[in-house]
Amino acid sequence: MEKKRNRRGLRGQISSQVPGRIRFKLQPDSRNPDAMKRIKDGLKTQQGVHGVRVNGANGSVTVQYDHRQHSPSGILGLLKDLDVVLETVRHLPEFEGPEQGNGEQGKSGDFLAAVDDLNARITAATGIPLNLKVVLPLSFVSAGIWSIAKSGLAIGTVPGWLFFWFAFDVFVKLHPGRR
Repeated sequence: MEKKRNRRGLRGQISSQVPGRIRFKLQPDSRNPDAMKRIKDGLKTQQGVHGVRVNGANGSVTVQYDHRQHSPSGILGLLKDLDVVLETVRHLPEFEGPEQGNGEQGKSGDFLAAVDDLNARITAATGIPLNLKVVLPLSFVSAGIWSIAKSGLAIGTVPGWLFFWFAFDVFVKLHPGRR
């Protein structure tokens, strides 16, 4: 019989991060042999992960990975799938590959990746294929129609047309054009 996952998850802090290597320490209440083994076994089965070293005494985990196959945020996503939530102790520099942009374009890519990940998780959990890139703007359109039907243009409250603007804005951000 499979053990149930820890609902609270394991918590830790990133100690160091460079392309191809990330090291983190689990908090004392998350350091137990079963958790450390689960992290190691879960990461070793992932394609592109070359090695995982754990130190049960201090709760340290070092992950060696192919930086051309996984981004640092991708490794953090794999850890999140294993119920490991990490925070940075200090600001760590982010290393972006040549395919990633800087500034707003980089942030937009992270947001789109998060929406795609959420789509995959919802589909896996429910079996219903869902496209949040369409559902989110449609929900704002629906809220706008409801608000206008209920209150008219509602100058004294949140106007219904504002929901239409949100719908348009979300749609444009979820469907970036090619440059």
